[in-house]
Amino acid sequence: MTRTLSLLTAALLSVAAAQDTTAPAPALPPTTQAVPAAAPGVPVRTQVAQGTLVGREANGVRVWQGIPYAAAPVGERRWRAPQPAPLWVGERDASQPGSVCVQPRGALDGSAGGLRGSEDCLFLNVSAPANANRAPVMVWIHGGSFRSGAGSDYDGRLLARERGVVVVTLNYRLGALGFLAAPGLLEGRTDGNYGLLDQQAALRWVRANAAAFGGDPQNVTVFGESAGGMSICDQLASPGAAGLFDKAILQSGPCTPNINTGALADALRTGAAYARDLGCPDGSAACLRAVPAEQLLRTPVPGRRAPGSVALPPVYGDDVLPRSPQEAFRSGQINHVPLMIGSNLDEGTLFTASIGGARDIPAWQYWALVALLERWNAPRILANYATRDYPTVGLTAAAIVTDGLFACPVNDMARTLARVTPVYAYEFRDRNAPTKLKPTASVPNYGAYHASELISVFGTPLTGLADPAQFTPAQADLARTMRAYWTNFARTGSPNGTDLPIWRPLDPTRGNVLTFQPGSVTESTAFRQEHRCDLWDR
Repeated sequence: MTRTLSLLTAALLSVAAAQDTTAPAPALPPTTQAVPAAAPGVPVRTQVAQGTLVGREANGVRVWQGIPYAAAPVGERRWRAPQPAPLWVGERDASQPGSVCVQPRGALDGSAGGLRGSEDCLFLNVSAPANANRAPVMVWIHGGSFRSGAGSDYDGRLLARERGVVVVTLNYRLGALGFLAAPGLLEGRTDGNYGLLDQQAALRWVRANAAAFGGDPQNVTVFGESAGGMSICDQLASPGAAGLFDKAILQSGPCTPNINTGALADALRTGAAYARDLGCPDGSAACLRAVPAEQLLRTPVPGRRAPGSVALPPVYGDDVLPRSPQEAFRSGQINHVPLMIGSNLDEGTLFTASIGGARDIPAWQYWALVALLERWNAPRILANYATRDYPTVGLTAAAIVTDGLFACPVNDMARTLARVTPVYAYEFRDRNAPTKLKPTASVPNYGAYHASELISVFGTPLTGLADPAQFTPAQADLARTMRAYWTNFARTGSPNGTDLPIWRPLDPTRGNVLTFQPGSVTESTAFRQEHRCDLWDR
C-alpha cells in the first residue's frame, strides 16, 4: 500500500512542477512563529548540571531560552552522535533563543530563499509556571519535513500558564546534517539518524534537569506533529530511547510509509552518490566534514522523488533503528508507554494546493496518473475518488493524500500499537479552521488541513499559518478542550477529566476514534469507512 501511494502522491505533486514552475514545493512549510528576541520580565535564576541560567519571569510564567543540551555538532563532531553539553563559569543569559539548525528559509515568514541558522544549534527552551513543583513535563518535537523548523518557532507560555505544565521545545539537526547516511560516515553500527540521536540527547538532558524548572523528571511526555510525530514514531522503535519518556502524543506523524523511514542500504546508495556530487568521490568522512554547510543545502540529493518530499528521512537497519518501525510495531517490541495518536480530516489539502498553479488539475491528467500507477486497481481507485464527487480535481487528489498517506497509516499504526499499550485515537475535524494560507484553483478551501490543530494545542499564533485570534467562540472552546485533554494525558496517562466528554482507549475491534470539531467532541466508529482504509489495505 505505502509504496503505491507514495508513487501516486509523487506523480500528483510532480504535476505542480510541470504546470507552474514558480509554485512553491508542496510540502509542510516550516512554522515560524516570532518568539520575542528576548523574553520580557524580570530575571530569574536556576541551576542546571552545566551551570547557572538566567531567564525571565512575566505574567506567572518563567522562560529560559537557548539552553545548550549538547556540544556544538561542528568540525569533527559533524555527523557524529551528540556529545555532552559544555559547562560554563558564572551565569549564562537564557533570555534569547539559540540559533536554529541550518535550513532553507521558509516561504511563510516572507523570507523565502537563502539559509537561516547555523550548525551550532543544539539548544532547547523551557516555559514553566512560576509556582511549578513537580509539574508534568511536555517535550515538543517540531515538524518541517526533517529539513526545516525549530523549537523556538513554538511558544509554550500559554500551555504553561493555563494548564500548569512545563513545556520544553528543542532543535535537532536537519536535512543532510541530520540524516545523511553515507559509507564513509559509518561508526560501529550507526550511520545517519543524527537528528533522532539529538532528540534522545535532549530527552536525557530533560530527565537530568527537569527539577531545576519545577518539573517532574519522572513524568515526561513527548509530543510532536508531522516530522515531529514521525520522529516520536521512530523513537518508539528505537532501543536508545527506552526509558527517556513516559507518554507520547503523535500528531499526523506516521513513520511506517516508506517515504517517511527508509532502509539503510538504500540510504547508503543515495549517500554515496550525494558525496560524489559534493566533490568527495571517495566519500571519506574527512572530505565530507570539510564541505561548507551552504554547499550541503545547495546540492540536490540524488534520486527521483516528489517535489517537496523528504529527501533524507530517518533510516532503519542501524543501531538507532535496528528494524523498521512497522516490523517493530507488529512484533510488539517497542518502548511501551501510553499513547495519543491522531490525524486531521483534510491533511492532503496543504500538499496539493499548489498543483495546477492558476488553474485546477485537468481531469484527464488525474485519470491518466491513476491508470498509470494503479494499473489493474485503477478502476477501483477512480470509483472511490471520482472527480465528480469533489468540487475540484485538486480536492480529489487531496483526498487520496489524506486517506492513503495520513489517515489510514496513522489509524493502522494506532490499531497495531493498541494491542500492546493503551492508545487514545483522535481526529481533528474543524473544516473552518483558521488559516492565512491563500486559496488556490485546486484547493479553494483547506478544511481541517495538515497542521491546523497546532494553534489549538499551543493557543498561540504561527506566523503565516494561522492565528487563534481568528477563532470563533466555539473554536476557542474546542481549543481549550483539546489543551485540557493533551495536558491531562501528560499528567496522568489518561486524557479524561472533569467536564470533558469521555475518551475511551482505542479498541481495535470497534475502531473508536474521538473526533474534535467546534461544538461537538464525540466518539466515532466510522473512521475507516470514511477514509476508505480497506482500499489501501493491500
